[in-house]
Amino acid sequence: MKRTVLIVDDDPQILRLVEKMLRPHGVEILLAPRASEALRICEQHPVHLMISDIMMPEMDGNKLAERVLKLKPEAQVLLISGHDRGQHTPKSPRVHFLRKPFFPSVLIQILKELLPEV
Repeated sequence: MKRTVLIVDDDPQILRLVEKMLRPHGVEILLAPRASEALRICEQHPVHLMISDIMMPEMDGNKLAERVLKLKPEAQVLLISGHDRGQHTPKSPRVHFLRKPFFPSVLIQILKELLPEV
């Protein structure tokens, strides 16, 4: 079964960049420029991994992670930020953190760890 990755970021360049890094690895990719769109996608599609920026205007990635995990308790979440993880990061074994900037190889390694079927 093909795995689905939802990428959430209010910066369209980051959306395209992360999509470009992941596309060759055989995952279905869904894109959301804001949290409300990400939640709508989660209600309508299977999501195995959500990769989200933490700092977003509508809703921060931490709160989004909490809401997505309620909708998709089997999903994994990778939060990315140029800042430290922060004290509000959800305490869950399904929530992971990657600091920007990162090498594509690091993102791919995390993808393979979180979705071993890929």
